[in-house]
Amino acid sequence: MDDIAYWLAIAKFKSFGAVRIARLSRHFSSMKNAFEAGTTALLEAGIEPSIASRFMQERLHINPELELEKVEKNKIDVITINDSRYPTLLKQIHDPPALLFVRGSLPDSNLKHLSVVGSRKATAYGLDVTESVITPLAKYGVVIVSGLAYGIDAAAHLTTIEAEGITIAVLGSGVDQDSIYPSQNRTLASKILASGGALVSEFPIGSPPLKQNFPLRNRIIAGMSHGTLVIEAATKSGSLITARCALESNREVYAVPGSIHATLCKGTNDLIKQGATPVTCHSDIYATEFDNNKKIEYIPVDDEEKKIYKILNHEPQHIDDIVTLSNLPIQTTSSILSLMELKGVVSHTNGRLYTKIIDNL
Repeated sequence: MDDIAYWLAIAKFKSFGAVRIARLSRHFSSMKNAFEAGTTALLEAGIEPSIASRFMQERLHINPELELEKVEKNKIDVITINDSRYPTLLKQIHDPPALLFVRGSLPDSNLKHLSVVGSRKATAYGLDVTESVITPLAKYGVVIVSGLAYGIDAAAHLTTIEAEGITIAVLGSGVDQDSIYPSQNRTLASKILASGGALVSEFPIGSPPLKQNFPLRNRIIAGMSHGTLVIEAATKSGSLITARCALESNREVYAVPGSIHATLCKGTNDLIKQGATPVTCHSDIYATEFDNNKKIEYIPVDDEEKKIYKILNHEPQHIDDIVTLSNLPIQTTSSILSLMELKGVVSHTNGRLYTKIIDNL
């Protein structure tokens, strides 16, 4: 039987987390040998006596072949830490998952990855920032990693998809369709897969979204990425756990500043005070190490489009103001802005507010 079946069987035993499975992998020549080992051999591998004893009892009820059938039936890929496909950055953290359950396709590890996290109760400000910062980064080829949660996470995934970029959702539950959490975001999960992205988890098929799973999930979000961007977070927030995981792995941390009176800006403002890089536009991130050399070549088609481009900036502007400054008819201005949006040069919010997102003139 494929040794993957025994990796799955060992992962089924909940007391074997990432660290203990790593010990088994180092000590035994195969996971089949580890699964079938006696107590003495398990102790020699570094497994504590009480846990070794419990495993000897519980493994009688674990069927490796059945575990393999489950992942094959659900079309889930299993990537062990010894697999060449295992994400390079994730392997570098101090407690990388022993195996990953993956639906979809993991992008090239050589591409820059940015994790984007924030409040589940995102404000209009947070959602606008997510769209304006993530859209150009996704267009430049930066892989956006997040957690499929409500609010900022969902907005980051959706913005990336709309920008025709690549996004990865890391879950605190199983990646099989029935386990995806929150269930209301299962449609979004399907869109991620359809757009060429991936769903990732270290938790086996059927794993529920237990509270203790999410700090573990957050270390994977940070670990897969070159840096972490926090857009909105209160002082006690899971997003700050992700930021701390990034710091512990010597990764960059970015934070969007906000009002000193806003609850959801207190966490991000504190991160900035502690040394995180403040982000007010995508270039604050892209100018560091996030250049995937995927440039968007923008050339205005005529003088009218060039005039409007020069009027636009990184702060939202109402179309009426653009009309006034350009001295062009409203119909012409609206048509040009729509064309520029299709090119990925501008974005618009609240119907009539436009923001420049590409600078290359």
